[in-house]
Amino acid sequence: MGGTCAPPVGPPGNRIERTLDTYTSLTALFLRGCYVFLTVAVLWFVSRALGSPVGLLVQGAFFLVFGTYCLANFARCREAHCIVTGVGWSALAIISVGAVLAGRDIRGGAWTAFLVIALAGHGFEWIWKTRHGSNALRLRRV
Repeated sequence: MGGTCAPPVGPPGNRIERTLDTYTSLTALFLRGCYVFLTVAVLWFVSRALGSPVGLLVQGAFFLVFGTYCLANFARCREAHCIVTGVGWSALAIISVGAVLAGRDIRGGAWTAFLVIALAGHGFEWIWKTRHGSNALRLRRV
């Protein structure tokens, strides 16, 4: 499993969980820890250099890769921020493709939304951990 989980994830029980673990392990090299800042900076400059619409497509692909990483990580680790960032960044990827099809250049606004989604996700996780003692989002059965 790429990166860390809280609490630690158990061994994969089926092919889907093995696939999720493989995906997060491969992408965690660029999307977790301090390297994420370098990755985001490089993608920001590349999307700017390529111009619209190609730069927006590259940017949207990055949002999809990162959103998918977070959703896979949430499925295995249950880190609370990953549900917000995974859904948010995946939606941002779809919006980016829609903007390309509509002939709109939303690169600047999309990066702002990317940061807002990151802050919202980590803010949600902070609140969750404060209230529940763990950053793992687990709902109790009643």
